[in-house]
Amino acid sequence: MSGSGFQFDASQQYQLDAIASVVDLVDGQPQDAEKLVTTLRGSAVIDEANQAVLDIDLTQEVGAVGNSLVLDRDLILANLQRVQDRNGLEVAPKLYDDALDFDIEMETGTGKTYVYLRTIFELAQKYNFTKFVILVPSVAIREGVSTSIRLMREHFENLYTKHGITFDASIYSGKSAEEVQSFATSTNVQILIMTIDSIRGNANTRIIHQTRDKLNGLRPIDYLKATRPVVIMDEPQNMESQLSQSAVGELDPVFTLRYSATHKKQRNVVYRLDPVDAHDLGLVKQIVLAEVQQQGADATPYIKLVEVRREPSWSARLELSCRKADGSLERRIVSVKQHQELSDARVTNNPIYEGWRINEMSIEPAYVDLTTHGLLYQGASIGASAGAIYKEMIRETIREHLRKESILRAKGIKVLSLFFVDKVASYLGDGTNNEDASGDFVTWFDEVFVEERAKSARYQELLPQAPSELRRAYFSQIKRGKTMTYQDSSGATKADDDAYELIMQAKERLLDENEPVRFIFSHSALREGWDNPNVFQICTLREMGAEVERRQTLGRGLRLPVAKTHEGYARVAESGIATLTVIANESYQAFAKSLQKEYKDAGVEIGRVRLSEFSKIALQDAEGVLTDNLFGYQHSVEVWNHLDSRGFIADGVVTPKFQPNTLGFSLELPEQYEVYETEIIALVARANIGKYVKPVSKRQPRVLNKQLYSTPEFEEFWEAISRKTTYRVRVSRDEIIKNTVKAIKEAPKIDPLRIQVTRAGVKVLRGGARGEELGTRSADLKGSYDLPDIITELQEATSLTRKTIVDILLDSGRLSEFIGNPNDFIAMAKRALQGELAKIVVEGIQYEKIAGSVYELRELQKDGAEEKERFLDQMYKVQHTQKTDFDYVVFDSDVERQFAELLDSREDVKLFMKLPAKFKIDTPVGPYNPDWAIIKQEDGEDRIYMIRETKSTLDDSKLRPTELAKIKSAKRHFAAIGIDDYTRSVPGSWKL
Repeated sequence: MSGSGFQFDASQQYQLDAIASVVDLVDGQPQDAEKLVTTLRGSAVIDEANQAVLDIDLTQEVGAVGNSLVLDRDLILANLQRVQDRNGLEVAPKLYDDALDFDIEMETGTGKTYVYLRTIFELAQKYNFTKFVILVPSVAIREGVSTSIRLMREHFENLYTKHGITFDASIYSGKSAEEVQSFATSTNVQILIMTIDSIRGNANTRIIHQTRDKLNGLRPIDYLKATRPVVIMDEPQNMESQLSQSAVGELDPVFTLRYSATHKKQRNVVYRLDPVDAHDLGLVKQIVLAEVQQQGADATPYIKLVEVRREPSWSARLELSCRKADGSLERRIVSVKQHQELSDARVTNNPIYEGWRINEMSIEPAYVDLTTHGLLYQGASIGASAGAIYKEMIRETIREHLRKESILRAKGIKVLSLFFVDKVASYLGDGTNNEDASGDFVTWFDEVFVEERAKSARYQELLPQAPSELRRAYFSQIKRGKTMTYQDSSGATKADDDAYELIMQAKERLLDENEPVRFIFSHSALREGWDNPNVFQICTLREMGAEVERRQTLGRGLRLPVAKTHEGYARVAESGIATLTVIANESYQAFAKSLQKEYKDAGVEIGRVRLSEFSKIALQDAEGVLTDNLFGYQHSVEVWNHLDSRGFIADGVVTPKFQPNTLGFSLELPEQYEVYETEIIALVARANIGKYVKPVSKRQPRVLNKQLYSTPEFEEFWEAISRKTTYRVRVSRDEIIKNTVKAIKEAPKIDPLRIQVTRAGVKVLRGGARGEELGTRSADLKGSYDLPDIITELQEATSLTRKTIVDILLDSGRLSEFIGNPNDFIAMAKRALQGELAKIVVEGIQYEKIAGSVYELRELQKDGAEEKERFLDQMYKVQHTQKTDFDYVVFDSDVERQFAELLDSREDVKLFMKLPAKFKIDTPVGPYNPDWAIIKQEDGEDRIYMIRETKSTLDDSKLRPTELAKIKSAKRHFAAIGIDDYTRSVPGSWKL
């Protein structure tokens, strides 16, 4: 990876889950399906009556190398149901519209583009699919996808070239439509990016539908459909019109994958990562709201009296803030009758005017008497102090920016701030470009920036440039002669695309510390397709109007930030850094409520208990042992209905009846769910909008107890607990064979595959080529084609010897099922082997002390001195601050909060600390971060070193197998370095 490129993590579990969800839809598809289809196609003959008609197979006519899907619909439906159940989604009884259209729902900022691009390579590697068309709704998103492929090319080449996969990516253009020929005939992976507009239309309007001499008299679309491409739709909600849908159908896709955060219409959903999941997994920034509002009597909506009329009837002409059809707000002059509600849909359709009416009106003198205000004379206005508010909002944004810049500069993180303005004139004024802009926002920004920077020598050192060098405006550009001018934009026109392309292509430059621009002003809503990971502040210098404006606004800055390292740009997921501050002209309560409504209207229950809330709870077996199987959607709905009927929730909102901290509290769950009460209570308790959006007033910096780290006692303690180890695993071959053979024998039966072969032909008639289905045939797969190398595949997955694998397979007595359905059998055998190995490995692990530290003391001291974003609802305030390293302890659960309180109050505990996330121990099932390190005094002597893991239970069976394996491994690691007192602490049995 070059030092200027982006680093991409190939092991993000949620992304791997999304990829696997799609790949598993065609589980059972043979890798050499094309060869298989060629073999069987001959038997799908057409009747003799049609033999006289010249029929040509379109694929052969263009020499296309295409995709072949040979699984029948029933098998794909079974795969879909298995994937949905695994992902805690409602299981579909049938394919929606009997179509192979699949929805993947991923919250903005979680790497949707990476996921679908990597899915392409996984489908190529596993099933030899090679032709992919990415359909996008706009030029802006097309440019964004193209940029992503350019940035990720090296990453994907490193992952897949070793598997013999190479790829070409191109953008379709009507100007060079003949390039579809190389797309169709190439044998490597081909990715073609197209806007929906390039295929939406007919021969009169679109080149893609016109016959071309250079394409042997065929149309570009014929070449694409001959490949039966996998169609990937990015932001499909913007391509839902009937015309768009028929255009997609023209490509004759083998199947269609739809990726979005907000699907308008849901089809076959295979994976969902909604805003709640994204926040809980720490995949997006924490949202913080800084409110800048009018106070007291001035906090009124804008009203200006233009004139009072008596003819033809009494009315007043008022200038009011009215909602337009698209949801945005604009000031308009409207006629209002006496006693008419100003919020009325016929007047403003704006709820801010609720309760405002004209009680009385007069012509001499001209005035109106308004409820809640009193007399308003002609020419006068109220609620017009927006200028003063906007100036303060700019000030608050600059303060936040300077504070963040001082914290993050040393970490290689460039801080960006984004302003949304009400109109271009507010920025440009009489000017025409960034250099001569003279609008109010520019004047205020420059003035306030100089004032705020002067308050700190550190700020002056960080940003010594003139304010004009630090700010840039991105508006739609219009060429008039030799000059460029700007226009107001909605984010939906071609003019907008010019501005978007400028932003998109400057993404890396914007992140470069040497580029002075840090403050970006934009008028348009910045539609889907643009964001920047290092936007830390968003300021809305306009009234929030549109139905989805808060969510869209947040989406521009939700992505986790990146830091410049010597290897390139790396993501930073640390919660103390990854925060997005929204500076808005409304209260925290109003913003949170409106945001919640926007999410609800889009079908997302944020801050509420969702129907699927409990679907990821791990199930217990008959003996009460936790398994890797999950609750699933149906069980979750049953629990939700119970909580609703008992009054603990109402329409998903938690009610005052839910008081889990009161003595004897119970959810009165049905017997089959009683054992899961603790997990269910924890999930209900977190359903609160305050978890996702926090007021800036709740932010609290932690103070480091610097003296503690430099004492000889602490240095000795840290050296003892942070020693490094290495481990090796000893396992018994006989035990592995015995256990895995048993697991394979007990696995469900693998059904043999059936194949549906369709013979498509093209009749050459006047009016162009037209595809028809000429015959179909079903056949058993058994013995029809070369079998994959099962030994090598299982060896790569487990590192066992070939002889051991052969013995396991022979002893299982199920090899005949492998011949009938190789892919499913290999997947089952792989799961059985890996599951049994995980159990055996932990029992046979041996740790040995080596030189070095898992987390050096100097690194701990450096990290501790850095300020981070923390919030009071996540922290316990320490009473005896000399006993620990910070005045507040950060906790992740109520059990941790209780334990911190106990440690703080116990006189025999001389020192305690929550171990930082960087303190990690290697185990065979992944790195492990213990919770607490403690020095306890006993019999007047210090130095009883303890490590504690806080959990809600001591019962091993109630922990996930991987979680339990980490705890068992950690016990052996600490024993190897001389720390024998490592155990679990739970409420009622803290073991101190």
